[in-house]
Amino acid sequence: EGACLDLVACCLLRGTPRRRTCCAMPIEKGPARDGDVPVLMEGEEIKFSEPRTRLYTRQHLEGEGTLHLTTKRIVWMGGPGCAIDYPFVTMHAVSRDKNAWPDPCLYCQLKDEDSAGQDEEEEPSIPELRFVPAEPAHLQQLFQVFSEMSALNPDPQDEQDESDSDDEFDDELLGGAMAPQAELGVMWNADSNDAAMEDADEDDADM
Repeated sequence: EGACLDLVACCLLRGTPRRRTCCAMPIEKGPARDGDVPVLMEGEEIKFSEPRTRLYTRQHLEGEGTLHLTTKRIVWMGGPGCAIDYPFVTMHAVSRDKNAWPDPCLYCQLKDEDSAGQDEEEEPSIPELRFVPAEPAHLQQLFQVFSEMSALNPDPQDEQDESDSDDEFDDELLGGAMAPQAELGVMWNADSNDAAMEDADEDDADM
């Protein structure tokens, strides 16, 4: 299954520049930090922090560290640490099914734009992360804050697609409004009906 199977792990573990694109999925490796807290960007705030959180990339344990949910990023401070922008998480959910994973966790699927170029017969390899907190009771709050922050950071591509769709819809409406309409009863045309108006005025005068 090769590189695509381990695409998240290769982004996290290799000694590469701070922002690396792997299989079209950028993960920031080793984000700037102040101890166990990330250095925040302008206007960025930490909304939730969960210490002793293990991170798994597929089946691989990356380590344990504090997970921070900021208003702009998911930042995990285990080992060298990593940060992911919310738009690159296409799905997240609380998983408590021991058949799927032995420990309760926050399961995430990540965007992999390279899958668009795969053959239709090939099953796409979806990048996956699991955040496993030492305190499973905190999972629901973790999920809630994650959802709220994701809503504040929509995928710009989705917004562009929606805008293009709205433009096409508007064009269809305008096209329908400007197209020649079928005759609705008697059509009034001022130029061709001037004589009729004059005749009507004369008739009124005679009366």
